[in-house]
Amino acid sequence: MTLQTENDRVVAAIRANIVFEKLIVSVLTVAGVSGLAHFLIGLLWRASSSAITLGGAAAALLAAVSFTFLFFLAGFAASLAIGIPLFRALEKAKIRLVMPYALAAFAVSFVILIAAGSAPSFEAPARALYLVPGVAAAVLFGRKMRPFWIAADRADAAAPSVTRIH
Repeated sequence: MTLQTENDRVVAAIRANIVFEKLIVSVLTVAGVSGLAHFLIGLLWRASSSAITLGGAAAALLAAVSFTFLFFLAGFAASLAIGIPLFRALEKAKIRLVMPYALAAFAVSFVILIAAGSAPSFEAPARALYLVPGVAAAVLFGRKMRPFWIAADRADAAAPSVTRIH
């Protein structure tokens, strides 16, 4: 193994670690915001039916905490199983866009909802809201990665093409 290929392997591993960190921070942020939204929607739902009690508020809190925990676990697993390999494939093709990540997050969220028996349907269209956090995490990830992608694009454009004739 030459020194250049060893350096390329190390740089690729560092990039993958940065991407994993940005993915997890995005998932954590969206999990917290989604949990808060879940809690507030639960409280408003109970308040609209004039049934807000201490027990109802506790039930809304428990539902929000469990949603947050499950979203984080699913996001963590998806980041490992899909996010990092997707990044490596897109980086080789020099595709530095948010859309592939958002589409992957949408697909993963939909598959998880199908597996949980809670997929959006004509009978329950409000379940489509459960697709929003995954896509929001992907969009936040793209926002966090934009400076790295701009720097990589500049580095690719600035790389001189040297032709040696000996």
